[in-house]
Amino acid sequence: MNRYFRAVGFLNNFSIQEYEKIVEDIMFRPEGSVIADNIQAKYFIMDKCLDCGEDFGICVRMIKDSRGNIHRDCVFPYFRSEEYFEHDDCSFEKKISGEEFLGVYEDFSLGENIFFYVQNVDELYRRKNLKNTKCSVAISGLSIAGNVILPIKKDENERESAKEFNRKRTNLLNKANDGDHNAFATVRYDDILTNVTVSEQVFIESMDIYTVVDSSFIPCGAECDLYSVLGEIVDFQMKTNALSGEKVYILKVSVKGVVLTVCINEKDLFGEPQIGFRFKGTVWLQGRVNML
Repeated sequence: MNRYFRAVGFLNNFSIQEYEKIVEDIMFRPEGSVIADNIQAKYFIMDKCLDCGEDFGICVRMIKDSRGNIHRDCVFPYFRSEEYFEHDDCSFEKKISGEEFLGVYEDFSLGENIFFYVQNVDELYRRKNLKNTKCSVAISGLSIAGNVILPIKKDENERESAKEFNRKRTNLLNKANDGDHNAFATVRYDDILTNVTVSEQVFIESMDIYTVVDSSFIPCGAECDLYSVLGEIVDFQMKTNALSGEKVYILKVSVKGVVLTVCINEKDLFGEPQIGFRFKGTVWLQGRVNML
């Protein structure tokens, strides 16, 4: 987790001493705390956030016991998104270490179970049942390694065809989830056909995979909330970390029709982003939860 501080603008000269001083300053700030009352365990959870720029910064989570003693639970960098989408079946699981939670929901557009690190755990303590609950989630991502690559040349008809394919696939996945065996068989057949077509082009025709695969979203590594992302850049901004002075890019990346907002340090992005170009990189997914 600590390596992702560079994503929000703490890359150069960020020593352990400076890190500890920033965390200590945040802990003793009088404002910006959110308190969740864990009645069963008889302690309070306090989040104090320091915005280093618009929607990104550092959060310190602390525990206050019944005797009034306060200790640090965890520290994490964050990038907030305010684009909430409703999901019918969200589940949450407490991590082994500290007051940290992972959330998961099924995204039919991406065809994946999406795991994410929960930013606002106070919202979870308002609900006793954290399994199969309906909620809204605003997903965002932090990246510490990314590349800007050229787009695949498409005319308007090919773009519309890709959008129609994604719509049909999402509809089929919804039907398959409701128990439609024909829809499930169609999705399986389409996946096999796509895999065969890509394999032929890459291995037989010796084409570069990034000229064949337009976008992708797949789990990456052993941590379930890390994903390898490839998608089209539909918008971008450069912002400055007010504390360190470093520049970060805020990229909106369209992946299979889903727009994901990613924060990455300017130094960690190889290439200059342009609308229409593609972003390829590893992303740590975070999410803000609003229970319904």
